[in-house]
Amino acid sequence: LPYGRAEQASASPGPATSLRADLAAGLAAVWRTAELRAITAGTCLAFGGIGGLTTTTVLLAGHRGHPGAGGVLMTAFAIGALLGSLAVARWQPPLSDQRLATLALCGTGLALATAALVPSPTAGAALFVLAGLCDGPLLTATLRIRARYAPPRTRAQVFTLGAGLKITAAACGATLVGTAAALPPPLLMLGIAAVQLAAALLYTLIRLGARPGGDAPHPPARVPQAPHRALP
Repeated sequence: LPYGRAEQASASPGPATSLRADLAAGLAAVWRTAELRAITAGTCLAFGGIGGLTTTTVLLAGHRGHPGAGGVLMTAFAIGALLGSLAVARWQPPLSDQRLATLALCGTGLALATAALVPSPTAGAALFVLAGLCDGPLLTATLRIRARYAPPRTRAQVFTLGAGLKITAAACGATLVGTAAALPPPLLMLGIAAVQLAAALLYTLIRLGARPGGDAPHPPARVPQAPHRALP
């Protein structure tokens, strides 16, 4: 029967690849493509700072005499990030993804730097919301850049590798803040803010250092559709 032959053909396994080969293919794609290399380096550096944000925020709140306000500030940051992501998805700002990523990193850094210097709890909460509003669109821009410039055959590896590197960077950042917890909390927060600005600079420098003409975007992945069958 035709259905039997089709099912048998689809069940035949394709060429198997090892985990090491998949990781190598994803890493090679990221390294060869300047846009992917830039966004990966920039976001990994930024997440190195964000990884220590929770600990630093709790220390900062206790330093200012409000030990229970650390959770409020992080909640404000999370709400801002959610609103920022929804706003970008809803209104589609007239900016390229590259410009959006740069502005998001700069905005997050400036907002956190101001929060480190302002002692008012209310102003601090508002600044954390603003930092989240800037941080949320960064994820959207990152995903779009990866989807646009990752080669179709290694797109899954690029996404997986990028996420894994960011998580590793965040863990390293949390470890560094833990070892430096004896420092004044405002200084730690200023350091996290400086890392965000440094990430924006690193991202821009890698993109500007790419070969003339830039990277050509790849077509989006196509999802195969089942053929329509006429009703009897």
